[in-house]
Amino acid sequence: MDYLLRSTTESDMDDALISAGVAQEVTDEEGEVTVQPVAGITLDRIGPIPAQVDEEGIIVRPGDPRYHANIRATIELTEEQVEALPTFAPEPSVPYRVFI
Repeated sequence: MDYLLRSTTESDMDDALISAGVAQEVTDEEGEVTVQPVAGITLDRIGPIPAQVDEEGIIVRPGDPRYHANIRATIELTEEQVEALPTFAPEPSVPYRVFI
């Protein structure tokens, strides 16, 4: 199942992903902490969506400065996990980026 996610900041997104149990903090050998998806989850970090402009510089589709990500779950998520995800409605009719 695929989920389109949106939050105010990347930090808020990380907190939500960890809270939902679909990601965890991982410390590398140099001590840097990153948030990585757990087994069965693919995470596509998009970030803010830039405005689309035509050849003349006219905005044809406004951007969105909020932080966006998509996840694909190949494991079954509980209702509580899904509710903890920062999904939004309505979903865009033409998503910025999708899994293939």
